[in-house]
Amino acid sequence: MSKFNNNQNLPKNWQLSIKYVGNMEFKSPELVNSLLLNHKDCKYNLKEIEQMEKIRVLENFKKNDKTKTESQSNLLPKQKNHPIPNSIKIESLINVPKHPAYPYFGLFATRNLKPDELITPYYGFVTTVEDSDDSSDYCLRLNCLAIDANTIGNLGRYVNDYRGILDKPNAEFREFINLDYNRVEMGIFVMKSKNAKSGIKKNTEICVSYGKSFWKTRNLYI
Repeated sequence: MSKFNNNQNLPKNWQLSIKYVGNMEFKSPELVNSLLLNHKDCKYNLKEIEQMEKIRVLENFKKNDKTKTESQSNLLPKQKNHPIPNSIKIESLINVPKHPAYPYFGLFATRNLKPDELITPYYGFVTTVEDSDDSSDYCLRLNCLAIDANTIGNLGRYVNDYRGILDKPNAEFREFINLDYNRVEMGIFVMKSKNAKSGIKKNTEICVSYGKSFWKTRNLYI
């Protein structure tokens, strides 16, 4: 077993070579300041903050799911833990050879998910954009920061691009305000009702669009 995940209550099918975290892990403590709403170094203006959805993530998960609490992860800075939501699961694709992500994994709904519902925050190792790994397939930009879930992350790292799986994405990456920490985070949300009237059905794979730039930089965009 990897040294990363000793004595942790991990989601089913979690890869032991990946460190599971229930929060963002910052390369240095001061990086979080650019995301904190009441901090002088916050990089978001009032208009941007007003337009973002505000969610108490812990309360939201407890209300929608019967959750299990994960073990304390080594956070920098030390903060609260998030439960592992039972509304999603990691599924192996080893028996689905025609799947674009074969033979790896996908993220699936374990219950019906409502339009515009927060599925999970996207957590990983947080650095400045300048310090990020350009070769990582799991790196998302959050204003002046980069969240990389290549070797550290939560269930959000297992979401696949919709191409070759669905006709269009049923979920999307979106910035929101996590009121548990009074900070801006990146989350995976079910598409709003105008784009997906029925939400995401139980046992359906959750898929986003990685964006044209992701595929172009890998010379895979058609």
